[in-house]
Amino acid sequence: MCVSYKELVKTDNNSDCGVMTFYQYQHYKKAGWFRSVKHVCFGNSAMYDFRSVPEKFKKLLVEKYGYPKKEYSSKTFKEKITPDTKAVEYFTSHTLGLKPELVAKYCNDAAILNAVGHVWEASVGSRAKLGKGRTKGFWQRAIDSIKEVGADYPNTLPLTEKNMRNKFRSYQRDGYPALLSKKLGNDNSRKVTDDIERLLLSIYTMPNKPYATGDQDTSVHKLYMDFIKGKIEVCDETTGEMFDRMQFMDKEGRPVVIGEKTVYNYLNMGLNRVAVDKKRTGNLEYNSTHRPHHHRHAPIYSLSKISLDDRDLPRLCVGGERVKAYYSYDVTSGCVIGKSYSRQKDKDLFVDCIRDMFRTISKHGFGVPLQVEVEHHIVNKFKDDLMKAGNIFPFVRWCNPGNSQEKRAEHFNRAKKYGIEKAAQTGIGRHYAKLEANRPKTNYGEKTKYYEYEEVVSDDLRAIDEYNHQMHPNQKKYPGKTRWQVLVRHVNPDVANINKATLCRFIGNTTETSIRRSQYCKVKNNKYQIPSAEILDKLLPNNLTVQAYWLPDDEGGINEVYLYQGGNFICRANRLISYNEATAEQTDADRQAYTEQASYVAQFDKIVKERVNKIAKPGIVKAEDIQIIQKIADSPVEIVDIIEQTADDYKDYLTDYSPEAMRRLAIEQL
Repeated sequence: MCVSYKELVKTDNNSDCGVMTFYQYQHYKKAGWFRSVKHVCFGNSAMYDFRSVPEKFKKLLVEKYGYPKKEYSSKTFKEKITPDTKAVEYFTSHTLGLKPELVAKYCNDAAILNAVGHVWEASVGSRAKLGKGRTKGFWQRAIDSIKEVGADYPNTLPLTEKNMRNKFRSYQRDGYPALLSKKLGNDNSRKVTDDIERLLLSIYTMPNKPYATGDQDTSVHKLYMDFIKGKIEVCDETTGEMFDRMQFMDKEGRPVVIGEKTVYNYLNMGLNRVAVDKKRTGNLEYNSTHRPHHHRHAPIYSLSKISLDDRDLPRLCVGGERVKAYYSYDVTSGCVIGKSYSRQKDKDLFVDCIRDMFRTISKHGFGVPLQVEVEHHIVNKFKDDLMKAGNIFPFVRWCNPGNSQEKRAEHFNRAKKYGIEKAAQTGIGRHYAKLEANRPKTNYGEKTKYYEYEEVVSDDLRAIDEYNHQMHPNQKKYPGKTRWQVLVRHVNPDVANINKATLCRFIGNTTETSIRRSQYCKVKNNKYQIPSAEILDKLLPNNLTVQAYWLPDDEGGINEVYLYQGGNFICRANRLISYNEATAEQTDADRQAYTEQASYVAQFDKIVKERVNKIAKPGIVKAEDIQIIQKIADSPVEIVDIIEQTADDYKDYLTDYSPEAMRRLAIEQL
């Protein structure tokens, strides 16, 4: 039968427990009472034989706690250890990237020290504050308890009193960071220094692209070993700096020797691999392998964005050349809305594609696309006019050179090539394609088939028509609709009408002409009438020469031209239609043409008449005559009486001019 120290002695924190004071306990203890059956253990009270308690205190114990049991049950130190969820969160997300085994140990460290802290506050802290307790032996008991739970709670806590006390205090002060080993993140034990790593990377990125390891004399490992042996010297060609061999020695002055595996591992470490590939590979391979890219989704409305790109059609023409094509795609629908073909890849190929695109847009009444995506190649020549944001297109997106995945047109080219074209034409693919089905069949000695230029273009136009009327690939978003239906039915409501005058100036055909007879100008042997004679006032004085711009329709006809002079827009001139002068042969079109011309002439006459009426009939008077007239005007005027005269007989003014009268008059005068 046992009784605990807490049941015997009253404390300041818990006066309800105990049957004697601490001083009474010390007195009887010195007198030989209280035989210990279990010494105080970390987290547990000392146990005493009930029979060794003075008789008067036995009665008090029985009255207060009842008759003592044979075994005393208490909460062990292990039971006081509870998981610390905040510690788990801290160590698992640490920037050093700790291993799971080390994370578990650090979390156990935190849980154990939390339990030590609770015991300290309960058994030692409160007594030390009152000057009644001593901490002697506490840390050794703590270490003993930590050893007991070490199998269930692997940890990194120190097992000496001094280090344990310092670890506990630093944990109480700094929290979880105090548990981390100072060895983490330093280079004290690192054999490959920064200088060695730099040299390895530098050798690996030489222009001859040496192997990392191997028996070759030019492998990175072999060259490094030759360098530290003094067989070769290595310099930085950019700065002219020589690599100092002394920087590749250990503390004892011996060369740092590394194995092939170490060389391989350092060359293939995360960012090291990225850096060397940046210098060893081309931009396309580097971008597609390492460089992060943007993640996008297609716009909601058609004509919100278009993407343009050129390509060489895969089949060879007679003469060994390939047809150069330029496409304009609507990004939302994927439709080809503009195309052009040529034997040469030049700026005319691009301009023809833009012209064809606007013919399609005008034909269906769509409007100007809000954004255009182009590359610098070829199109860069138009960056200050046609491709300047705000001139034609509100927004212009210039793709980065060598970044083909950025252009939407590249993806559409691939879909068209390996879809419609591959299904209808032979020889479609690339010889170095990864997929066998996309590599054209070639046999040594087999003659290459050549095609006429017109045939290749005709087949591509047919492929475009089939491609545009295929079902849209995103049937979840556009169920049952083709690409063309998506283009037509989902046009962005914010697209603006086409300003043909500005458009023609940038991409139209042009010629110099002059306005004739205050009415028309001639372009391509056709006459184009200005809207009004008042347009003549917009011209420079004594200069009827203008620059005519136009875009032909699908049949090559010119229905209207836009006239500029000195870079200033003058007017639009419509086709002047002549009429049949024979009334008997006139049709409705002839009569309409006659009416329009007559209306213009009448309008012209009216304008001229109004301008003529503003003109006075001037008379020239000399200055001295003006002075004489002024003097006369200022002199007094004599007033005279008016004598009334009788009216003349009007018969005196009547003369007979008949032949007989004239004959008589002549005879009388003889």
